[in-house]
Amino acid sequence: MQRLKIGTLLLMIAWFTMLSGMQQYPSISLQEARDLALQKNPEYQSARSALNAARWSKTNALSAMLPSLSFSGTVLYMDPATTVNTGSTQMKLNHDQRSMALNLSQPLFMGGKLYQAHKITEASQEIAKLNLDAQGLTLISGVESKYYSVLQLLSAQEIANSEQEGAIQNLELAALKQQNGLISRADFLRFQATKNNKDLALLQTETALQLALRDFNNYLGLEKLYMPSPLSLGGDEVQIFIELDAEGIETFTDNALARAKKESISLRTLHKSLELSERAYSIARGNFLPTLMLTGSLQYRENGIDRYEFEASNQIMLNLSVPLLPQVGNYAASRKAYFEAEKQRYSAQAASDGIALGVESAAINLISSARQVHSAELSLEITQDMYDQLAERFRLNMLSGMELLDAELMLSAARMAYNNAYYSFFKARLSLLMALGTDDYNVLNTLIQK
Repeated sequence: MQRLKIGTLLLMIAWFTMLSGMQQYPSISLQEARDLALQKNPEYQSARSALNAARWSKTNALSAMLPSLSFSGTVLYMDPATTVNTGSTQMKLNHDQRSMALNLSQPLFMGGKLYQAHKITEASQEIAKLNLDAQGLTLISGVESKYYSVLQLLSAQEIANSEQEGAIQNLELAALKQQNGLISRADFLRFQATKNNKDLALLQTETALQLALRDFNNYLGLEKLYMPSPLSLGGDEVQIFIELDAEGIETFTDNALARAKKESISLRTLHKSLELSERAYSIARGNFLPTLMLTGSLQYRENGIDRYEFEASNQIMLNLSVPLLPQVGNYAASRKAYFEAEKQRYSAQAASDGIALGVESAAINLISSARQVHSAELSLEITQDMYDQLAERFRLNMLSGMELLDAELMLSAARMAYNNAYYSFFKARLSLLMALGTDDYNVLNTLIQK
């Protein structure tokens, strides 16, 4: 009995040391973790740079439709100098001559290719913006998921610690009962085995918590460990989903689908990708059309006799080019672009169906998770009351040790079920928001309204 108490005391000291060490970690809120991840994540910063590059690419494509003006200057030295006939005599011009020119060029019609190229870069910019938003949501989803995992394991550790303390108390009580001949040695060994199992469960939970905590901090790029601040569910957050009837569930899922069709980043990216394919087909068809270019130049030349005295000459040219032969390559390119656009249409349709199914599944899963929280909470209350009654009966020698251990297992399962249901609701809510293309939790309230 004395050795049992000493061993229990040493074990409690070890667990208290570990728990006090974890409590010394500075805390970090969920919003702080999200902001930190967006600032430091290299993939998100890469997507931001890609967006800036797409913006300049759009400007570059727009400049191709604008007039271009260039200035050129030439200094020509000839040896021997040019000789010209002037009637019966010859005149030798200067060895050096200078000229200057201003050249203006304006594309009037290029088969629609310049316009389509500009629209392609515009769509590419939109895709880059959507990719940045998607990368941000993916990053936020990863941060929140790991945040919830740490808190879930922290709660599991608290449950394991509480169960270990209860197992120690039961073991001490069982040892007294065995000394007085109230229970058999087999029952006492069962209590001892239960206590050892609780020790192992607490150790495993502590290890899992440490790994999850380091994974969370590594994801944020932090060298020092930070502990996530606790989160709590308001009563209305769960209750509004529990009270939904069949009509309310249908309204909620329909509203979620309607919003996803407008706001889903994946769907919007698919539509923009389809637009790129269709505009590429338009460019391929433009190869059959003529091009029209307007050019003009203003030149200043020396006459070869008088230095630095320039004579001006103007030139305006309208250039029309009509493609005739060969057209096989242009036709093949247009058909290739057509079938690629058609392939993109079918792919977008299939992906849209999959995304819609995912949104509907996430909406139903959120409602189911809310009801699981409510059910697990009621089950835990009932099981806790039952265990308290059985534990009191065991202390009064009105219950066998096996019955108490069975009740303890039921209580442990009810505690873990409630803990898992509690954080599953957080994760289900996050999954639906990601499917809707937003991180604003207030959106869910608007989906419930008819």
